Amino acid sequence: MARIEREIIVIPPTITATTGYREHRQLRVASYSRVSTDMEEQLTSFHAQKSYYTELILKNPSWTMAGTYADEGISGASAEKRPDFMKMIRHCKKGKIDLIITKSISRFARNTLDSVGYVRKLKAMGVGVLFEKENINTMEENSEVILTILASLAQEELNSLSMNVKMGKRMAMKEGKVSFQYSRLYGYRKGFDGQPKVIPEQAEQVIRIYQMYLAGKTTRGIANHLNSNHIPFLKGKSWSEGTVRYILTNEKYCGDVILQKTYVTDPISKKVKQNNGELPKIFIKNNHEAIVNRELFDAVQGEHTRRSSKRKICSATVTENGKYSSLYALSELLICGHCGTPYRRVVWTKRNGDKQPVWRCINRIQHGTKYCTDSVTADEESLHRAIMGAILTSYTPDKVVPMALTKELRNAMRKQADSTIDIGQMERQIASLIEQVMEIIQGDKHYESLEEEFSDRERMKTLSDEAKVLQTVVDDYKALHQSEEDIATSLVAVEEYLASQPQDILEYNDSLVRQTIHTIKVMDVNRLTIYFRNGTIHEQIMAQKVRRLHKQ
Repeated sequence: MARIEREIIVIPPTITATTGYREHRQLRVASYSRVSTDMEEQLTSFHAQKSYYTELILKNPSWTMAGTYADEGISGASAEKRPDFMKMIRHCKKGKIDLIITKSISRFARNTLDSVGYVRKLKAMGVGVLFEKENINTMEENSEVILTILASLAQEELNSLSMNVKMGKRMAMKEGKVSFQYSRLYGYRKGFDGQPKVIPEQAEQVIRIYQMYLAGKTTRGIANHLNSNHIPFLKGKSWSEGTVRYILTNEKYCGDVILQKTYVTDPISKKVKQNNGELPKIFIKNNHEAIVNRELFDAVQGEHTRRSSKRKICSATVTENGKYSSLYALSELLICGHCGTPYRRVVWTKRNGDKQPVWRCINRIQHGTKYCTDSVTADEESLHRAIMGAILTSYTPDKVVPMALTKELRNAMRKQADSTIDIGQMERQIASLIEQVMEIIQGDKHYESLEEEFSDRERMKTLSDEAKVLQTVVDDYKALHQSEEDIATSLVAVEEYLASQPQDILEYNDSLVRQTIHTIKVMDVNRLTIYFRNGTIHEQIMAQKVRRLHKQ
């Protein structure tokens, strides 16, 4: 059989494959324009670009208008943040555009990755990009090499521009020039001289927020209170935990300014990071009129730190962090005088069905008499009566601190104590001892012998006793070394708070207790040791109503 000779036939194209353009109809051409700022001259250029490309497309008989896409006042660093650009890409995917015309590579994108990436995507869809200034058509051969080089130059131009802006801002910071975002700064408005001016009615709410926080309320509780009283936030918005926290932690409310608290990592991603020492900060003290005094502001920062750093005291807690609760003041103040563990509120049900709230050592609740054999269960009514009695003993009925007490405090403050004592070291040692005690308690291990269990109990008792001795030394030292200014501030704060309370303060009040008392130790069945915030220590008799104190 004769072999058939192989034949090669070339079939000519009907559509140019390299361009994807159709020969027998007009090209659907779209224009893209962008300006990066809202400055007047930039906006004039922006509108001029749109008009120019609209006219250019309509004058060309081979082109038909497929749309004008423009992003106004937006940076070209990231394509995803330009809505009209992304809209144009979606229309290209749907086959509505054949060619995109734009002024230059820098107007299309300043990010090299974006420029090359989107050009490749568009080319795969059969859509070309015409960069007028560089005279590059991406559907032509070897255009990508030139595009990559020019796009890299555009990105470097962006980096240089960003660096110039940063340097300008940092120089302005060093000169003390401050700009305020009044749209977020509740309580202030821009004055005629360009400086922030206090809005009196809003300033009253700011002070109330600070006072409520120190009185024990949470940020959520404060926000709920403001919303329920129909007090509007900026632009009529409602209050949230975030807005309350922003006011409580913003140094501008005491008249100060800290600049460069955050910084932008790079001009492409524009990711904002907290400045934790990577860059210098500028602190400007007494920059403008304050709404809250410095003492109140510092007190709130201290309370915020205390709440944030709370550690778990219950082995049932999943994380190491404890949670602050504003429900009961005694949850924060009441501790066992024998093992140092905080107390918890428990509701007992009597035989007749009545409910009785009592306070018990958490150590005792979880482990019985294993680690705390002498803790006292105190009924809430007796506790409240004893605490209010102590407050009334320390403060006169007309709510003014007695002169005798003030004189005694100032005399104690002036006494000289041993200056060689390292209180910081002692407090760290106390924390370490308590941590060791809690490790034994939370270990809850099963002992193989009575000797092993007895050894652990003895070790825990030794650690606890040592911590108590050190704490006594620390408390005495601090009481003697309060400065006259600190004592005066404490006394004034207590007097002001008491003056704002109803005339009859015999009734227990959580807010009053938080403002006046630092710690309450339950020493035995009928005795409390109360440490007041003004530095005094008071022994208070408590008439208990609970019968079964040690066996619960």
